[in-house]
Amino acid sequence: MKNLLLTCLFFFNLAISVAQQTTGLFQYDWQTEEGYVVWGPIFSHNQYIMNNCGEIVHTWEGDGVSIGNAFYVKEDGTMIRCAKADSAQNHVIQAGGGGERIQEVQWDGTVTWDYIHYTETERLHHDIEILPNGNVLAIVWELKDQAASVQAGRDPANLTYNLLLNEKIIEVQPTGPTTGNIVWEWSLWDHLIQEFDQTKDNYGVVADHPELLDINWLNLNEDEPGGGDFIHLNAVDYNADLDQILLSSQVLSEIWIIDHSTTTQEAAEHTGGTYGKGGDFLYRWGNPQVYDRGTEQDQKLWRQHDANWIPNGYLDEGAIMIYNNGLDRPVSMSEIDVIMPPQSTPGIYDLGVGEAFGPETTVWNYHAPDSVSFYSHFISGARRLPSGNTMICEGESGHIFEVTYDGEVVWSYVNPVTNTGTLSSTDPVPLTAGGAFHANLVFRAEKYPVNFPGFEGRDLSSGVQLESNPIISSCVVGFDDFLTDKIRIYPNPAVDRVTLEGLENATVTIYDMEGRLIKTLNCRSSKQMVDLSTEASGLYAISIAIDGQTVTKKLMVR
Repeated sequence: MKNLLLTCLFFFNLAISVAQQTTGLFQYDWQTEEGYVVWGPIFSHNQYIMNNCGEIVHTWEGDGVSIGNAFYVKEDGTMIRCAKADSAQNHVIQAGGGGERIQEVQWDGTVTWDYIHYTETERLHHDIEILPNGNVLAIVWELKDQAASVQAGRDPANLTYNLLLNEKIIEVQPTGPTTGNIVWEWSLWDHLIQEFDQTKDNYGVVADHPELLDINWLNLNEDEPGGGDFIHLNAVDYNADLDQILLSSQVLSEIWIIDHSTTTQEAAEHTGGTYGKGGDFLYRWGNPQVYDRGTEQDQKLWRQHDANWIPNGYLDEGAIMIYNNGLDRPVSMSEIDVIMPPQSTPGIYDLGVGEAFGPETTVWNYHAPDSVSFYSHFISGARRLPSGNTMICEGESGHIFEVTYDGEVVWSYVNPVTNTGTLSSTDPVPLTAGGAFHANLVFRAEKYPVNFPGFEGRDLSSGVQLESNPIISSCVVGFDDFLTDKIRIYPNPAVDRVTLEGLENATVTIYDMEGRLIKTLNCRSSKQMVDLSTEASGLYAISIAIDGQTVTKKLMVR
C-alpha cells in the first residue's frame, strides 16, 4: 500500500509539474555538489539555508530589518549581513543597492553586532567582505557637491544632479555591540584623471594613465548620462595571498584590483605598499574605452556583478569569476566569465605600452545553449564550487542553478517569495508594480559544502519547502534513498536513448506521465542503454527495484 501511495503521489505531482510548475525545486541530478545553499529573497527579511531537495533547514529571521543585499556565513556559524537603516528612504544619497548597516547574527537569530555607517555625506551599499583578521571591508558612497566635482575636473555639463557619488572602501574593526573603528580606507577620489580643463585638478592624458579613472567618461547607455551614481560599485572581494582587493563597477563595466597592503595615507597616494603604486589601480579589465585604450569592439563586460577570485584548490584557482549581466550588450544575454589576468609574478599585472589590460579570452565560460534564454540585466552572481561545478544566481527571475564544468545544468530552483507574499509551486510569478522586473528577485546565492565548519554540530537533517503545494521533484521518491549515490541516469533530458548505470540485477519499469507502462527491463549488467526513439517528448518516471528496495526518478525526453 505504501508503494502504491507513493507511486500515485509521484504521478499526481508529476502531472502538475509538467503543466504548471513555476517555483521550487525543478532539478536535482547525481552530479549536484553535496552542500547547502545560503540565500535570501530581496523582498524578505529572512535568510535561509536550503538543502539540495529545496527544503529550508535553517532560517535567520530578519526581525523586521530589510536586508541590504549581500550576506555570508562565518566559520563559527554566525551570519554577517548588510541591512538597511530605518530612515534610509529619506537619505540624500539615493541609488540602488543601499544597505547602511552591517549586522552579525548568531545561529539563534540574536544580533551581536549592529554597525551603522550612515551620515549626510556617506552611505554603505551593496557588498561586504570578511577579512581573515575578523575585520570587514565595505563599500561606501561619498557625496561630492558641484564645487568639489568641478574642481576635480568634471565637465559641469555632465552634472545632472549637481553632485557625484564617489566610492570608498573602508575596513571596519568591530569594537562593541554597535561600534567599530575604521582602520583603513581607500577613496577613488584620490585616483582620478581628466583632460577636460587644465585649470582644474587631475589634469593629464587619460590614455597615459590606465592606473587612474577618467572622471569624465560617460556610459551613454545610462538612463541619465551624467547622473550622480557614475561608478556604482556592486562587489568587493579579497585575496589574502596577494593582499589585494577586487572591485566591480557596474556603470563603467569594469573590474579593478587595488593594493590592500598600503597604509591609509599610502592608499591616497600613487606610491607605497607591496606593489609600489599606492592606491592606484593595479589592474582593470572589461571596458578599455574608459581609459582610452580601446573601442566598443574591445568591450568584454556589460554591467557585471559579483566579481570574485576562485579559491586555491578549486578548478581555475586564482582566476576571477564574473557574472557578465549583458545589459547594454548588442544581444541581451548573460554569461559567466572566468579570466586569468596576465601576471609576470603573482600580483604584478602585465601591461604593454599603449595597450589594454588582458586577457583577450576567457579560461571558462557559461552561457545558455541558445544564448538569450539565460539573462538577468541586474543583480545576480556566480561562485565556483569545490567539485568544479558552478553555482549561479540569475537574480532577476529568482532562479538559482548549478552547472558542471562542462556546462550541464544539474540542479535548478526558483524562489517562491515575492513582494506580496509566498507563491505556491504552480502560481505564476508576478511582476513588480510597473512591470519593471519579476517580484521574486534574489541578489545572490552561495553554496557551502556539507563539511563547512559553521555547520558542525548544527541540525540540518530536515526541513520544509517555502512554496505551498510543493511538487515532488527529482529528489528520490520511494522507500530508501541510499540507492541515489549508486544510480546514474544520463543524459537527462534525453534524446532517443538514455543510459542507466549501477543497476546490476535490477528491475526497471518506465511509465509515462499518465502512469501507463512503457517498458520493463531486467538488467543483468551494471550499465544498460534504453532505446527511447519511438517515445513522445515529455516527462517519464523510471522506477528502479534492487534487492527489495525501490526508488523512482524523473526523466525528461526531448
